[in-house]
Amino acid sequence: MVSHRGITVDAPENTIEAFLDAANRGFRWIELDVLTTKDRALICSHNFDLERETDSYGYIHHKKLKDIKTAFTGLNKGYRGGFRIPLLIDVVGRVPIDVGLNIEIKYSSLFDFTGARALCRLKKLFKNRKIIVSSFNPVILLYIKLFFGHAQIGFLIDSKKYLWVTNWIHPTFLHPRGDIIDSEILTLCKERNMGILAWTVNNRCAIKWCFNNNVIGVITDRERSVL
Repeated sequence: MVSHRGITVDAPENTIEAFLDAANRGFRWIELDVLTTKDRALICSHNFDLERETDSYGYIHHKKLKDIKTAFTGLNKGYRGGFRIPLLIDVVGRVPIDVGLNIEIKYSSLFDFTGARALCRLKKLFKNRKIIVSSFNPVILLYIKLFFGHAQIGFLIDSKKYLWVTNWIHPTFLHPRGDIIDSEILTLCKERNMGILAWTVNNRCAIKWCFNNNVIGVITDRERSVL
């Protein structure tokens, strides 16, 4: 069971508070999103546009870190408590070392390597931590394979029409949307020795089906790490 962007009962998604809550509730893996600021700082956010979740405005990749630091996040969903958008380096320092991180790299274009480069600069931080680097962008995953070294990579897909890409990038894991997993995907992954990590599965019966069919991990919004 992998906590999707942390536990969001008392704190907004992709915040240190949400990640720590997930760890405290027994999750041994956390999924989070990263993107870069204009000055190449790597921060945790799913959205490029600040208006969606914060009291600031504009696009994160057009802003410097000093501007992002002043923004409060989670306001549009009613959270109170002054939550900030965290730097990935601070998350790594606060989340217990035995909790694995599934880091999804966001990008503004097919050849936007800013997030991948920024993550590779931090690779020494992950020497003793379990890590999976995932993306919908296969070019980014190839970059990670070349320059990160020990990181396992996960190819995110929301349609089976992209399965052919696995012939090209040979990911450690396939990360399919939960509702597209079928016998074709199960057989392909078994034949090519790819683990399956499904997203985002919240239904109890669906999660059980995944684990009964050799899906090794499920990214979920559920508040508990066990069924």
